[in-house]
Amino acid sequence: MSKKLFIILVIVLVASLGLVACERPASVAPVATATTEGEIPFPVATQPQIMQDILSQTQTAIALTPQAGGGILPTSTPAFTFTTPQATAATEVFTPTATKIVYATATPGKPATYVIQAGEFPYCIARRFNVDPGALLSASGLNINSRPSVGYTLTIPQSGSFPGERALKTHPATYTVATGDTIGEVACYFGDVNPYDIYAANGLEQGSALKVGQVLQIP
Repeated sequence: MSKKLFIILVIVLVASLGLVACERPASVAPVATATTEGEIPFPVATQPQIMQDILSQTQTAIALTPQAGGGILPTSTPAFTFTTPQATAATEVFTPTATKIVYATATPGKPATYVIQAGEFPYCIARRFNVDPGALLSASGLNINSRPSVGYTLTIPQSGSFPGERALKTHPATYTVATGDTIGEVACYFGDVNPYDIYAANGLEQGSALKVGQVLQIP
């Protein structure tokens, strides 16, 4: 048989086998292959497993690909840091303004009237303003036995003087507050000191309560 004829026969045989395969019904189930006992079946890859293998090989190939700057891509995903730009607008800062406290000061000379404060009495007021005690009582509608209460208004004579030494204690000095003390009482203790001057010397507001043990500057 010639070589050319042999080749033609082979082609016809292959074509015949192809036609037989195409005529196989689509509904015929594949023939199961029996497994001999003790024989380990060849593992058949499922579609999910095939996809995982393809992805794994693709990632490995990308990771091992040399880069332009040299080296290989890292296998881990780099962490990115996002920086939030700071606001450039100016923030208004509120600065509280301190309120200056105005302290009461003594009235120069002799006042026309004076309201009695806690711890004070007419004789103390006469000594303080250098007036005669009898003239003070008479001008204020009082007598030697009168005991005017806190808030009573005395009329201060504009003439005369106090008979005797007006200062009872040397000052300037300091005074430690005792139980029940008031600014008026402390002023009377020193004799010729005005209580408003004590307020001012110690940075106190008029009418401030004293604390036991508090040290006052006496002008």
